[in-house]
This record gives sequence, structure tokens and C-alpha cells, in this order.
Amino acid sequence: MTGSQPWQFRGVYHHWDSYPSGLGRALFRGRNWEFARDTEAMLKALIDNHPAGWSTVVNGNLVRLKGVKGKNHSDEAPQCYCHGNRQEKSWPVTESNAAGSGVEYVYAFSGSKMLILGSFCGDGNKMIGMFGCGDENASWEVIAEVDLNGVEPDWDELDERPRSVKQWAGGEGTR
Repeated sequence: MTGSQPWQFRGVYHHWDSYPSGLGRALFRGRNWEFARDTEAMLKALIDNHPAGWSTVVNGNLVRLKGVKGKNHSDEAPQCYCHGNRQEKSWPVTESNAAGSGVEYVYAFSGSKMLILGSFCGDGNKMIGMFGCGDENASWEVIAEVDLNGVEPDWDELDERPRSVKQWAGGEGTR
């Protein structure tokens, strides 16, 4: 992640269970447990070493990312699109193409902080993406700022954060 609003980020696509209670939890725990709080090592493994992105890393053992190249993954290992049977080409996800591709959440890292961004449509409602279809004009709003060295958040509560920008402005949620 670079800068502030308008947000700038670069990463890879993650398909299945990218809600905070899925991918957010997996990234928090993976960074703190499997990668021993080394954010850069985790990002290198997830993004640089797997540029085509992921079917899912949720419920996978992220420690298996270290050194995984060209092997078929077992059911317990994270499922990427660039190794094993998939062999798909690189597809960088940025603030310019994420929302239009159906990306609903972005997990952006800066040091020991993880910002969880949500995509919101022009009418103020949470953008719901699906299989490469989204709203290319959606904007990114901060759902939460997570201290990666702090107490693990209530991921289910983060899933339930307001579904519209109007709820943020109306004081019906915390930001």
C-alpha cells in the first residue's frame, strides 16, 4: 500500500472467502504465526512468488508457501493459480482494476498495520462482486485498521460492519 486516499495498492487476486473472517483472519494468523511476524516475507510468498493469485489461502497452512514451486497442492495447502495444474499468467491487482474485477475487500499492509478496505458503489452501498464482475467506479473505504502486533480482532464483527457509506456518516458504525 502506498499513500492515503485515494488509496494505491498492488497485489494479487484471491477468490474464495475474502471476507475479514476468512482472508483477514488467515493473513493475521499467517503473518504472526507461520511467518513469525515478518510481514515482508509473507507478502513475498503470497504476491511475488505467486503472481497469478489464489483460489484460496483460507484454512491452508501458509508455512507451505515457503519454497513451494511447481508442485501440486494438497487439500491442506493454499491453492494458487500459477503452480501445479493451473499455470496461469500473472495478473496484478491495483486500485485501478480491483473493483471492476469484482474485488470486494483489499488487505493493505504498511509495517505492522493492515488496513481492510471495502469497495462502495456511487450510491453509497457496499459493492458486491462476483466472478470478475464488479463496479469499476466503486471507491475504497477503510473498514478497519488492524495492529498486526496487537490483539486479534473479532473477525465476525468486521464482517458485519456497515454495508453503506451512509451508515458510516450516520454514526451507525465505528471507523
